[in-house]
Amino acid sequence: MSADRDLDARAGEFVLGLADEAEMARMEQDMDRDPAFARAVNDWRERLSGFDRLAEPLEPSAELWERIRTSVAAKPVQQVIRPGAARPSLWQSLSFWRGSAFAGALACLVLALGLGATLQGTARTPVVVAILEADDSTPGAIVEAFADGSVLLRPLQPVDVPDDKTLQVWTLWDRAVGPVPLGTLGSLERTRLERGGQPVPQDQQLYEITLEPKGGSPTGRPTGPILYKGLASSPL
Repeated sequence: MSADRDLDARAGEFVLGLADEAEMARMEQDMDRDPAFARAVNDWRERLSGFDRLAEPLEPSAELWERIRTSVAAKPVQQVIRPGAARPSLWQSLSFWRGSAFAGALACLVLALGLGATLQGTARTPVVVAILEADDSTPGAIVEAFADGSVLLRPLQPVDVPDDKTLQVWTLWDRAVGPVPLGTLGSLERTRLERGGQPVPQDQQLYEITLEPKGGSPTGRPTGPILYKGLASSPL
């Protein structure tokens, strides 16, 4: 299993462009001669393909690329395996992304692809960004959380919502407080949710989307199945 995780990590580095020039060249060769590595690379490309659908044509500034380079270089890679997982992968292990170079790279990727208006100074920058995943590790949505408590939800996957059900977005920053509802949705679509009276979003804050009865949870707590969930990290 360790070899599988190492292969997955190497494939992730290749797709995100984190390896040095010599290692990237070796990986290119491995794509042709190692079917397992080629499959891992294709899996990573498929997982990240949703970000392409969010992208708007925009030429990032030289200053942005310098910030990305500095942010990634400053974050050491740590591998933390989720307890009890039979065969964890890097994408499945949210704890792996905490404090890792992948976390910095992915957060920067989200900003570069999805926040074009911010680059032009016409929008606010989120305090944290979270990638929400299904149980099978499929990325379903991106959450951008702002200092005023508002949240911008960007869908990556369609969700079939029955007529008698509602999607509800939640966040958890303190287990003593419990999950707090951010808003309800009839369908998973790009939406800004406004809710004041919350602390400033923080690193490792949990966000999730559940399927609730029509109109939202009757208890003020999640009652339905969790469709997507993820931990937030600072974009830069």
